[in-house]
Amino acid sequence: MRYYFSFLTSAALLSTTVVSENGTKECKCVPGADCWPSAADFSALNVTLSGHLIQSLPPASVCYTNQPTYNSTTCDYVLENWFQSTFHASSPISIGWPWWAHNSCPPIYPNGTTVTGDTEAGKKGCTIGAYPAYAVNAMKEEHVVAAVNFAREKGVRLNIKSTGHSFHGRSTAFGSLSVWTHNMRGFEYHENFQAASCFSSNGTQMAFTVAAGERVRDVYTAAHEQNLIVVGGAAQDVGIVGWFSGGGHGPLSSTYGFGVDNVLEITIVTPDGALRTTNPCLNPDLFWALRGGGGGTFGVITSVTMKAYPSPRGSRHEFTMALKDPEKVTRYWDLVASVMSELPRLHAGGMQGYSIIFPPGFDGAISWEWRWGFNVWDKPNGTIESLFAPIAEKLNPHNGTTIVYTSQVYHYPSFFALWNATVGFEPVALTAAAFGSRLLPAAPLTEDTNRLARMLENITTQAEGLVSTPMLQAAPVANHNSAMIKETSITPAWRDAVLHFIVLDYFPDSVTHDEAKPVLDKMTYDRMATLKSLAPESGAYLNEADPYDPDWQYTFYGSNYPKLKEVKEKFDPESVLWCLSCVGSEEWAEESSGTLCKVA
Repeated sequence: MRYYFSFLTSAALLSTTVVSENGTKECKCVPGADCWPSAADFSALNVTLSGHLIQSLPPASVCYTNQPTYNSTTCDYVLENWFQSTFHASSPISIGWPWWAHNSCPPIYPNGTTVTGDTEAGKKGCTIGAYPAYAVNAMKEEHVVAAVNFAREKGVRLNIKSTGHSFHGRSTAFGSLSVWTHNMRGFEYHENFQAASCFSSNGTQMAFTVAAGERVRDVYTAAHEQNLIVVGGAAQDVGIVGWFSGGGHGPLSSTYGFGVDNVLEITIVTPDGALRTTNPCLNPDLFWALRGGGGGTFGVITSVTMKAYPSPRGSRHEFTMALKDPEKVTRYWDLVASVMSELPRLHAGGMQGYSIIFPPGFDGAISWEWRWGFNVWDKPNGTIESLFAPIAEKLNPHNGTTIVYTSQVYHYPSFFALWNATVGFEPVALTAAAFGSRLLPAAPLTEDTNRLARMLENITTQAEGLVSTPMLQAAPVANHNSAMIKETSITPAWRDAVLHFIVLDYFPDSVTHDEAKPVLDKMTYDRMATLKSLAPESGAYLNEADPYDPDWQYTFYGSNYPKLKEVKEKFDPESVLWCLSCVGSEEWAEESSGTLCKVA
């Protein structure tokens, strides 16, 4: 992989002048403003960083003949790898959902059409858009400290990026200095870990200390080499730090807890530039906030220490249920609701995992098709068949007429063997999407299946004004260990939930935010309003939810929000860090120019 960036000025891409829409506001400094640091300032920072400062160039700039970086051979490489998460992770600034950076420099073929089909992209050209102005290739903690201090002292917006996997664009920020932690790598296995200064705590724990740049696959592989497991996410290319800081659900979470439940210690550079160790004995308030209060707002995490366990055996149930007769779509949703009413029983029996209801024409689905892969850990053979039997009884009378369903069970010797055989490829940068979700307890799934069925029909209708593709996901991955509620800042709604229910509505990545407004508004005020009505006291998983939720403080953080806000104000009184719908974000707002300004 070749990186195309340089500390040298790239005026064609970075000469944008940005002015505040209201000169009286207190705003973060942006390129072109009088307050923007001088070339000498950045040169001095680069010396402090031993040459690790990067002036941003969108990786697809190599595809544009009017750009100084144009290179047809390298462009071919970008085109071939644009849908790979690892490609974007390996770029200092690129992200998996480029729409959040205004998709300002997508890769194009020689005829000017993008890899996602926008025929006008060549005419629009390549600009920096909402990508950071500079990035720090952080290789060690001292690099992070220098970047944080520079941003705070110069009034420049600070951004954090590891893999760039955030569904809500929290890995990019217009005109910012970005800390790129992707190359902070390393593991340390502890047979008997005890958190620093916690000498009076009970016992020790097998654990791994993981550097900030490691991905889920890296963590699973390292643990597997010791015949152990560490709780992580489902997707292999997700960064472990961003994943756990929002809570962190995964294929093991119903049995072993969420990511935050398994964190023993965190090292972090806080916005004052201090490198801190946090655990139950050192900075306990910050330690609490970091375990569920979201990433990108309390500081730059440099490493995390997580519990390890002996690896369990695994069994997997793969189920599909497709609509056969298009004239019976209403009956199809009745059957989907009937099966969903069984999910609390399956979950109680140890089944956990992920499912997707695909719309016609999506991922090979000819009609509506529900697919799931649910796992059980260290259960006797036959457990899945027994749990599924009542569902089969419901579906058999309709199999071959209204629906066609399949049910298969597989057994694996270890967690890693199961996960590695089934993880699959998760493409990114294919499109843009409106996102919404709700944590559903048992009652709305079991008490009125007709209401549930009609809700499913309603939220899968297409938005007006723009071609879109709604899709549903349902994941029984919650953990009901009530003893953990006060120990972490994850929304308490997780502890009562059976289902993490997600609604996605895909739309072309070439449209502007204003053009996408019909789809975004339908998600917020129609689809999510309908879903909220099923469980009005519940909440949503902040890493996979609607960032425009008007009640986001309660939806994402529940009763924990006031305390989280106190921690934010204690450790970041100058608002060095900001991200959309993150703790404390209501104090600032992005103007249409991208400038971040304090709310009057």
